[in-house]
Amino acid sequence: MKMILGLIAFNAGLLSFAGDANFSLHDYEKRPYAPMYEIVSDTYDSTISRSTCIIQGNVQDQSGNVIGSALISTSDKRKSTYTDSQGNYLLKVSHKDSSIFMFHKNYGEIVIRNYDFKSRHRVVINFSPINRSEGEMNVKKPVIYLYSETEQEVEIEISHPGMTFMYPAYNGSWKVTTNQYGSLNNSTDGKTYPYLFWEAKTTDLNYLKAENKIPGFLVRTDTLVSFFENTLTSLGLNTKEQTDFITFWAPQMTDSKFVFIQYLETEQYNTEIAPIRVTPSPDVLERIFMLYTPVDSPEEITFQIQHQNLTPFERKGLVLVEWGGAEIFLVSEM
Repeated sequence: MKMILGLIAFNAGLLSFAGDANFSLHDYEKRPYAPMYEIVSDTYDSTISRSTCIIQGNVQDQSGNVIGSALISTSDKRKSTYTDSQGNYLLKVSHKDSSIFMFHKNYGEIVIRNYDFKSRHRVVINFSPINRSEGEMNVKKPVIYLYSETEQEVEIEISHPGMTFMYPAYNGSWKVTTNQYGSLNNSTDGKTYPYLFWEAKTTDLNYLKAENKIPGFLVRTDTLVSFFENTLTSLGLNTKEQTDFITFWAPQMTDSKFVFIQYLETEQYNTEIAPIRVTPSPDVLERIFMLYTPVDSPEEITFQIQHQNLTPFERKGLVLVEWGGAEIFLVSEM
């Protein structure tokens, strides 16, 4: 398997590669670890032809370096231009267009979806992407469940160089007592928890490739719940684990019409996300990590998709289940 494609944001909290679909002027999101844009102004201009909207602006990275030769295009790529040596651009679009994106091979893609480009308006949009070789992404919401047929003491260690937060408190490891119901009694504070939580920062994670294709699923977001119920059942998650997963992820993925999803299973989780050490060794260790990219149409996917086969597991003895997720910033092949 080979790692490919663009930037990531480990998500428990959504970190998308474009601003909200519906926003008021100047009401854009500032994300410290993701590409950004700013709608500077949107004004009527009588010199512009009817049914035409002019978009113009500048592209600089977040260190203030101008970015020349960045592609600015409508989502269907019928109208496009490139920034000049000063990072400036001007693009004429139709008042019927609604989405544009900026792309540069060193910075990835920033998409603006569902904007109302009005006839005879001039819209100033500045892009401020992060260099893909320098961007640091948040790692959030891997959660760990433990079950045992009899009450049992367990120690868990997670290895990741960018750890930023763990709950409950992590002192080189977690030491908990679990049972058949999955309740975790923490030896440090004596409290009971439903699962263990950790987050970190990372700069490197991408889709895995097999035979020049990307295993995964292209899913309509209005079918996400049934998709998750089916695939998570196939992977072996129980009702509580599925409910926690779906109620966290599904609401964050509905702003786009489609989403591409790839699951990393235990071996890939151990090598690509973070190794784990459990004492005593569990009878069953199942780690599931979801990578995903929201898109407005299947045409935005520039790679070949291979249907991903999922491997179920059976529960017996001491069982550890972990899930997490990350958004991949899609890098188009221009």
